[in-house]
Amino acid sequence: MNTLSYRTTEANGLSFELLVDDRPLGELVGAQDWAFPFWDVVDDLPRYPPHGESRESEVRIVCCCSCGEYGCGCTECRVLREGDQVVFRDFGSDANREGQGQVFRFAAANFDAVVADIVTRARRMQADDVARRGQKE
Repeated sequence: MNTLSYRTTEANGLSFELLVDDRPLGELVGAQDWAFPFWDVVDDLPRYPPHGESRESEVRIVCCCSCGEYGCGCTECRVLREGDQVVFRDFGSDANREGQGQVFRFAAANFDAVVADIVTRARRMQADDVARRGQKE
């Protein structure tokens, strides 16, 4: 079983780079860019597409173009719960041919803890961003 973790970057104010066994997920699937911006995080990893009603329930954005716009380029995958495991599979868009076939399995507790931390940090940044904009007006 794999271990999921993440690190942050200052790209777009705050971005999250998922790590699998301490290696960037984007590298493992051959994506060009490896992080996703805080503004696409709501209550889970960013859905695909991140906003609106047409979002797919199992598909998550795991890497995004360095500009922060998922429509410019992103890598998404299916995130499935199977008992006490969470599986990443069916990588698309910017993943290379070999990367599209990758499958990663995590303990559900590991996945849930990582996502909860990402959501908390993203919400804090979103609140700070709103406060900064309010001060400028």
